[in-house]
Amino acid sequence: MANELGNNSKSSKDFKLNALLEVTKAINSNFSKEQLFQIFASILKNQLRIPRFAVFTVRSNMIMMQEIASGIDQHAFQSINIHDYLRKINDPLEVYEIPDTTFEIFNLIIPVFHKNIPLAYVLIGGNQNEETDLYNKENITFIQALANIIYVAFENKNLAKENLRQERIRKELELASDVQNMLLPHAFPRAHDIEVDAFYKSHSEVGGDYYDFFQLNDDEYAICIADVSGKGVSAALLMSNFQANVKALFHYISSLEELTCVLNRKVIENAKGERFITAFLAKYHTRSRMLTFVNAGHLPPILCNDNRIQYLHEGSVGLGMVDEMPFVKTKSIHLHPSALLSCYTDGLTDLQDDAGNYFGQESLRSLISDNRMLSVDQLITTTLITLESFKGGQTYKDDIAFIAIRFV
Repeated sequence: MANELGNNSKSSKDFKLNALLEVTKAINSNFSKEQLFQIFASILKNQLRIPRFAVFTVRSNMIMMQEIASGIDQHAFQSINIHDYLRKINDPLEVYEIPDTTFEIFNLIIPVFHKNIPLAYVLIGGNQNEETDLYNKENITFIQALANIIYVAFENKNLAKENLRQERIRKELELASDVQNMLLPHAFPRAHDIEVDAFYKSHSEVGGDYYDFFQLNDDEYAICIADVSGKGVSAALLMSNFQANVKALFHYISSLEELTCVLNRKVIENAKGERFITAFLAKYHTRSRMLTFVNAGHLPPILCNDNRIQYLHEGSVGLGMVDEMPFVKTKSIHLHPSALLSCYTDGLTDLQDDAGNYFGQESLRSLISDNRMLSVDQLITTTLITLESFKGGQTYKDDIAFIAIRFV
């Protein structure tokens, strides 16, 4: 008799070890969730001889969804509210101890935890005259261990998928950031009668702000600053397309009115009504010293011209807001020697301090007015220092682009 009991005990341990090895091998072979549950069900039914069982997975710590079931109505349990039934069960519990009759067809509820977090509940049941040992402590521990291995494998697989997804996103952002950095000019055309400097601060890895200053011919230069509504990769991609159009169209469309209308159609085609772009577009003629511009819904640049400081408002609505521009107005201004043009995006004026106050246009106007005689690189440095001091412990919540141009 002692030998028979010893053999049974050894056989049980061998079976459990083999079952654990089978599940581990399946996990390492990247079996699907459904395949792993099939193995688990086979072990419960054929090896442990449990006639009735159901396995529920915890979802968002609120709802449990039925994964597998045997010996019961497959539709009897579609979902179970943890807070009503199982939330407080931390150890194997006999069903008769629950005052509710929801689980009366079962005998035991076996919770499965990992790091004190509930992963699943295994419900098992059988009749008294059936040859199964439902209350065997070793079997209960084995079921818990087996379920834990399977569920932790699910968690690890999900975590691996999420890590891969995050890595893909990171690489896409890096690529988009590299593309955006290539689009922003790192050096400006050298001219004895024009000085240019700029800075760009991105709220995230990529943004939708853009500025440019480039030569059109021997006598003319193009100026542009723009801001795409929204943030992220899609905004950066739309802006890269816009930048390519600006570079190309500025060279063969002489009229700023026509250029604005064509750019509007291009934005409509590419954004499909989901985004729009505000932009300031200008030409400067070096011999006549005339600045001609269109402000397409952008924050007005600040022009210090002789003893006058003015905002450059005139233009149109933002690009991509409407299919056809209702109006486009251009304006030309003669620039006196040492005139200073400062263009910026709303991330600068919308910057907040610790008290929630905005930096605002008037603060920027005062900053530029007080430092209008500085060189453009000194003005850029002063502006950056002022913004850093103003924001205090706050972060930059939006992209900031700023370009300063001195017409000597």
